[in-house]
Amino acid sequence: MIRFLLCVTVLPVLQGLTWGRLKKDKEAVTLTECYAAGVLILFLLGEAAACIVIKTAGNFSGYCHILGVLAPAGALLSLLANRKTAMILYRQIKGMLCRKPGGEKKWKRQAMEYVLLVFLIGIQIAGYFLYVPDTGADTMTETIWTAVVTDTVFARNPVTGGVLANGMYPLYKLHALPLLYGALYRLCGMPMAQFLYLAVPVWLIVLNLVIWYAWSGAFFEEQKEKKNLFVIFASLLLIMGDGETRSYAYGLLHNGWNGITAARVTALFFGAYIVYRMLTKKDWIYGITGIVLAVTGLFFARPMLWPIGIAFSSGDTGRRWGMLLLAVLALYLVRERTGKKWKKREIVLLLACLLLSLISGSPFAVLGTAYAMTVIWGVAEEWKRGARMFAGFLILICMTGTVLPFQADIPKNAYVSPQEREIQDKILFLVEKYEGEVMLVAPETVMERARLESGRVVLPYGKDLWRDGCNREINSIYGYGDKELILYEQMKVDYKQPDTIAAMAVDLQCDILVLREKMSEDAMRRYGWQDAGDVTGYAVYCR
Repeated sequence: MIRFLLCVTVLPVLQGLTWGRLKKDKEAVTLTECYAAGVLILFLLGEAAACIVIKTAGNFSGYCHILGVLAPAGALLSLLANRKTAMILYRQIKGMLCRKPGGEKKWKRQAMEYVLLVFLIGIQIAGYFLYVPDTGADTMTETIWTAVVTDTVFARNPVTGGVLANGMYPLYKLHALPLLYGALYRLCGMPMAQFLYLAVPVWLIVLNLVIWYAWSGAFFEEQKEKKNLFVIFASLLLIMGDGETRSYAYGLLHNGWNGITAARVTALFFGAYIVYRMLTKKDWIYGITGIVLAVTGLFFARPMLWPIGIAFSSGDTGRRWGMLLLAVLALYLVRERTGKKWKKREIVLLLACLLLSLISGSPFAVLGTAYAMTVIWGVAEEWKRGARMFAGFLILICMTGTVLPFQADIPKNAYVSPQEREIQDKILFLVEKYEGEVMLVAPETVMERARLESGRVVLPYGKDLWRDGCNREINSIYGYGDKELILYEQMKVDYKQPDTIAAMAVDLQCDILVLREKMSEDAMRRYGWQDAGDVTGYAVYCR
């Protein structure tokens, strides 16, 4: 865990020093921007290492060595070449830590804001771990397992673990996110479940919150006391105001096992932030470089083995549009009531957020709503009855979505089926008796979980047969043979013909067979199966 934290905290900041140096106003360099840019630079280095390894037909160890040289060397060179920028950041951090509080009333309010922020961020992170995420189209674990165990780079089908006859299309190979995570996994030495389902998602959730804070600084430069307020409203909306199960907030909290959603949105969000800074500050070199980094990050973090593309759709944006339009209406009514004039910046930002909300699953509706609510708060503070009106609009906005708990499956930590755990433990115990790869045939959910548990488990057919959207393009390029397809159909009704399955599994060189019903003694002798002991609901055999 310590090595993981060093990789995702220190290295990005050091990498981002060079990028921060491009600013016209060197004193305006911020830690947040350096860190976010540094993460995207690490993505770029991961893409470069992947290109080298693929071009030279190298292995996964070679990728790790290249990345292990590029990342630390780049960080060290960046630090040596940008010592002045590093000192500016150091003074900023020191100033924040040593800053004396203002008046007693202001200090109490800031303390309350910080307590509320910590609480809301805690809820967001905790919300990620309360529910079982959808693993239907997630092959990140299997891809990492295969790379680490076999020391190959995209030479195997990530769904089954089997060797791909002709390799992969170059476009798919350049999807380097699993390689980067795999290198981090090898370096950190953490258990796979802890690494991929704990460390990576929390890091990327926090990274998204860091960029929220950067946005607050851009929106309210002259009103620093509103920065915390903006992040508070954004966090409230993420928790309470987003009921769409396909949208950014839900996907980030519940479906982000592999970090793809959060990484993709981080790049998109950061790119939009840099465009905004470039247009408002006229800092063109800094802005163009940031856009290039963001585009690289989007390419790097596209969905697993799927060409880059951000679909424009209104299918899952209804409620988020409702939040933003309601916030705009509220801001209009408050300004009318108080006689305030609209500022050009407010109009432009809200229009931009309305347009960007068309991007499927984007967080820009939440961004615009949080901005509008922060402005409403500032206006309402000067108005005698503002607090009531503000509270009413907050309730209405939150009602456009749902309140925790979200729609989800069973809790992650509170419930694990003893029957499922028992059969997986039995399979892993048997796998240890073999050397190298172990071919498994079992009911669908058993095969799927076993492949997630161990990279040594290989399947004759994968979950792309029974899970919609799970690497269909691999299956279309490398279709299964008749034997595999017939076995799959038989396994769906294995309680009817266990002896037939016993024969077919031997023909496919299967090592471990899990059935719902016992095969006959005659079939065991004829096909060379040995009873490995029963597990509740299953009959287990090895060959």
